[in-house]
This record gives sequence, structure tokens and C-alpha cells, in this order.
Amino acid sequence: MVGLTLDFNDFEHPQSVIRKVHNKEVREAFSDLGGDEWLPNINTPRASLRQACTIYDSDSALIMLLKQNLYFLTLRKAQDYQAPIVGMPKGSLDPIRKYKPQIYLYFKEDADDVDPDFSPVDGRISFRLMNEDSESITKTKLTTLANKIKTEFGVSNGYTWKKGKEYYSYTDKEKGYQLKILAFSESEARQLITKILSIQNDTFQAKKFNKSSNDDPTAAYPTLPSTQNILGDVTREPRRRPVATVRFQHATANVWGKPDLIPLYDRTFRYLNALVNEF
Repeated sequence: MVGLTLDFNDFEHPQSVIRKVHNKEVREAFSDLGGDEWLPNINTPRASLRQACTIYDSDSALIMLLKQNLYFLTLRKAQDYQAPIVGMPKGSLDPIRKYKPQIYLYFKEDADDVDPDFSPVDGRISFRLMNEDSESITKTKLTTLANKIKTEFGVSNGYTWKKGKEYYSYTDKEKGYQLKILAFSESEARQLITKILSIQNDTFQAKKFNKSSNDDPTAAYPTLPSTQNILGDVTREPRRRPVATVRFQHATANVWGKPDLIPLYDRTFRYLNALVNEF
């Protein structure tokens, strides 16, 4: 293994990497103006934007940040990295229905494991706090839950759950559980459900656990879906029940009347204001 050379520069190296990756995205976004052969100019509004977003080797760190902010924030390109959500915003739901506090656990496939032809596989599991409401729940109680979630799901670089084609459910409405799990095996589902129940010191009861399976899961949920012609493009159909290992990311609480979700525990540093942090 060869180490760093004597001429290695702590600024030049990341600048070079950022420039190549960033400019590739800018070039694709403004491909109507031309590819690598495009001659920098500001003769049209789009040409001016492309020039303003393109990073050059002579740019300082501050200028690089300004150009990245223009591209990702001002031009809103960062939204391309967010999965579209089809549903009702929290601010629209709360006036319609009052509900018990809800805890969400989020999981996501590791970047190194993602199939380049598909989006990362993710998972979300939730349960309700049936003994609490928006007035009785306190920050202290939520912090206690957050610490328990950290204990159950935060160790060993984040708990992993292997998703699969088999469908499992665990129902105990009196305690706020209507869990629906896609797992690779029954033991995988049982282990995950047991850990979720442990957050509130509840125990697994087999009579509340059910399995639903397809007679031909390989045909019903193919690893490589077929394609369709959609708006003139050959598009592969979304995967149904893909097999993938997802890792715990963070947990939030949805409390009626609060405009935003409350970050409980986050091991990804997405939420800097989580009640319990990684360290």
C-alpha cells in the first residue's frame, strides 16, 4: 500500500474531488447548453447560471461554497435528493384529528449496498403511546424513550433488519401496536418486534403475531421488475418487497399540536437538536 505523497495538499485534494463531482451535476443540469465542449459565457440567463455554478481550480473555499449554495439551495437542486412524499402535511392533519403521541423508527440501506439501478431500500416502523396524550407527555418522558431506543437500536453501528418478501404483523391496539413488518424470515421479524416492544418494557406474545405469505413470492415480487413505456421512456417498474438489509438511522416523535416532528435519537447527525445524541 502506498501512502500519501509529499506533495499531497489537504485543500487541493478535496477541492479537486468536489469540483469533479459538482461540475458533473451542473453539466448534466445544463446539458441543453452543451456538454464538455461548452464555452463559458454569460450571454443568456441559463448560461449565466451555469457559469455561476461551475467550480474552477482557482476558486477559493468560500467561492466553492457560494457556488454550491447557489446550485443546491437557491436553485433548489437539493430537493432532487429527497424522496417525494405523497400524503397530508402534519400541519393539515392536526386540525382534523387529535391522536395519541406516535413514535417513528427509521431504517435505510447502507450506501455501499445499494443497487445502482434502484433507490436505497428504507423502512419505517411506528407505534403509539396509549397512556399519554399531547398534554401529559413531557420532554423527560420522551428523553427516557430516546435513551431506550438508543440502547436497543443504536449499538454496534446501528441495528440492522433484513427486509424480505414475507409479511408479518403484530397487533395489540390497547398498547398502541399495529406493527407491519416485511422480513426475510420469521426469526428476523420476531427479533425486530421484540426489540420494539422492549422500548416500553413490553413482552412478545405469540398469539398477537401473524404471518401472511404468497404461494409464489418470486413471481409476485420479482427481484428485477419488468419495464413499461411511460411518457416515452422505458421505465422499470418499482420493486415490491425487495430483499435488503436496512440499518437504524433515527427516531422521532409525532405529538399532536406541535408543528414539527420531535427528534428523539439520531445516529446520522441529520438532527442536531435530538433529545439524545450519538455520544
